[in-house]
Amino acid sequence: MVFFLYMITRKTCFFSVVLFSLLVFSSGSCDRPDKKDKKLPGSFVRHQKDQTILVRPERDAVFYAGEQIEFEISSADKEVSIDSVCYYLRGKKISTMEGKFFHWDSEGTRVGQHVFRAKVFYNDSLADQHNANFTVLSDITPVKYEYEVVNSFPHDENAYVQGLLYEGGFLYESTGQRGKSSVRKVDIASGQAVKKHDLDKRFFGEGITLFDDKIYQLTYHARVGFVYNKDNLDLVRQFDLQVNEGWGLTSDDEHLIMSDGSSRIYLLDPAYLTQVDEIEVFDNKGMVNHLNELEYVNNKIYANVYGKTRIVMIDPDTGKVLGELDLSKLMPKEFIGDMDYVLNGIAYNPSSGNFYVTGKYWPVLYEIKILE
Repeated sequence: MVFFLYMITRKTCFFSVVLFSLLVFSSGSCDRPDKKDKKLPGSFVRHQKDQTILVRPERDAVFYAGEQIEFEISSADKEVSIDSVCYYLRGKKISTMEGKFFHWDSEGTRVGQHVFRAKVFYNDSLADQHNANFTVLSDITPVKYEYEVVNSFPHDENAYVQGLLYEGGFLYESTGQRGKSSVRKVDIASGQAVKKHDLDKRFFGEGITLFDDKIYQLTYHARVGFVYNKDNLDLVRQFDLQVNEGWGLTSDDEHLIMSDGSSRIYLLDPAYLTQVDEIEVFDNKGMVNHLNELEYVNNKIYANVYGKTRIVMIDPDTGKVLGELDLSKLMPKEFIGDMDYVLNGIAYNPSSGNFYVTGKYWPVLYEIKILE
């Protein structure tokens, strides 16, 4: 009987030790590199009060793309010994450093607002975490482009233009305002719609684009969009939007590219209409907000700035503004200062290399050539 109790007690202790060991080692951080001269501890303890300090960069610091950005972590007192620091950008670890300093080369990075996370390991088994918030501006001054008017055509002055594209000799146009929204196929010479699909009065039409022989259209606040047959504008399907407001829409060979009236541009998967990436748009002075109608041409995104007679040309890889075009001379004088009649609508004709531009309720459509 004594021997039986002894064996049970011995087995219980053994399994308790094994279970304790597994729990301890499974709770350890995989981020901290093993030090050769010290055993890797089982877990890291987060102090309520940080024992390390993020010295640089300062909060809300501003840099230009291409600058070396210096990070410095300091000990709160002499008894704190920093072992290593792991640095993360957009949730992805980019470096592990031993010591207080880290230099990040911002060459080629996206402009905009960045959040770096630094996880600091110290005194063998302790860890702090710091966030560095800073802004990266474009390092280039946008090129000021000129243009010449090649032609002008009549345009439906009842059309509140939200989206414009060129395909096969016709313009496809999306119009807004509830009860008046539509997508239409337009004869350029006459300005008349040869095909038209009216939206339900609940919807406020927004940007359109062509992808895989289908017309995609956004709506304003309804958080839905529509897909149409290109030839007859019959509705093919409806899709959900992941943003509160749909504004401009264009596409490259892989993605739909969307604006929401902010400084952000979103890349969507055409099959499922889910967001796969986003960029922020900045020039060398700061954020470029109110991005509206979009057109993708030769690896540049052309965007109307809402309320302005300005078109900006954006690098889709970095978000930098590469150039800009002032079309104030095309604005009908009677519409100046009226937000219901702003410039909106960009369509590119690849056969001529020219652009079609117009505005909300404008009676004219211009064909322009942008001059290098």
